[in-house]
Amino acid sequence: MDRKILEDHLKHVEKVVETARALEDSVSHVRNRDLNSFIKDYEKSLLSREADVFKKTLVKEVSQELIHPMDREYLITLTLNINQIARCCRAVGKRILILLEASEDLDGRMIEYVSAVASKIRQIAELILSALQSLKRSTQETIEYANEIEKIEEDADGLKLEPYKIVLKKCNEKSIEWCILSKEIIDTLEEATDSGERDADTIGMLAVSLS
Repeated sequence: MDRKILEDHLKHVEKVVETARALEDSVSHVRNRDLNSFIKDYEKSLLSREADVFKKTLVKEVSQELIHPMDREYLITLTLNINQIARCCRAVGKRILILLEASEDLDGRMIEYVSAVASKIRQIAELILSALQSLKRSTQETIEYANEIEKIEEDADGLKLEPYKIVLKKCNEKSIEWCILSKEIIDTLEEATDSGERDADTIGMLAVSLS
């Protein structure tokens, strides 16, 4: 694979890692309703817009390079799913911000869930970066990173039942806005981890293809 294409993918993932870290940091302020600190860290997640720029550049770049059609498909799929992680992080932060500004409290157990999954999203993003960095070193190492991503996604998936129960129960006493946004937060966190799992599959296939 062309060195520039790999380097550009790494830069893209680095932006996504920064966005995931910003979400994790901002969520830490929710329990204390520290709106100013939340906004400060949330604004860092707007780096996902920079990731959007990288996405467009990478898709164009990969489309124009002389690459095997299968590898081209893997690379474009990888780019789109990586970018989706960043977009989901920004979306989760935005929904929490709306709730905080409207003086709507997240349930304590919901905060724990969001915090736990935000941490897993950050881990997934970091592992994607490590997996891509290992592509030219060892196929086995890359596949091990991909397997670790899948394990983290499975862990995150196992956490979502309880917050859904909380939302259903609380909807009888909360506003419609709270119910909608809380459910969207759960769904968007799940989409981020699912995108990470799809990336793991794609990276594994790419590693085998390039070996």
